[in-house]
Amino acid sequence: MTDASVHLAAQPRLDTLVTEFRSDAQRLRTDFAGTAWIGDVPDPASGMMGPNYQRRVVDSQLFLPDTHWYTVSDLDDAEIQVAVGLLQVPGTKQGTQGLVGAIADPRADFFEHPEHDDRVGVCLTLRGQIWSNVGLSYRITVLCRPEAFISSAPA
Repeated sequence: MTDASVHLAAQPRLDTLVTEFRSDAQRLRTDFAGTAWIGDVPDPASGMMGPNYQRRVVDSQLFLPDTHWYTVSDLDDAEIQVAVGLLQVPGTKQGTQGLVGAIADPRADFFEHPEHDDRVGVCLTLRGQIWSNVGLSYRITVLCRPEAFISSAPA
């Protein structure tokens, strides 16, 4: 059960065609990046998140807003990598710095399209506990054969 909501805000996706070092095979490299706002979204004027100071469980698995859709059978040698970094922990109503808690084992995986069983997209999984709102930056890199690509998620 998730007590904290998670909102993903994507940055522009980068798609490049690269050559594998050892085999000279062409690979599609896609870099997805953005911010995961956990618990609250920042105020548009100040950029700061609200001081909601309470213990909440985070257990979220979300399709990236800008995911590509891939053919399952062509992802047998695909590689996926994720990096997550702390971006913001707001102060509390008491005037102290909020506590993060832990976001453990962030993951990026392929998951089936909710309406098409012949394709998969990229999901970001975040689990842990927080004591105040948290902002995380994420970067996910997918390396696969170009023929695995079907289409891009709508903007």
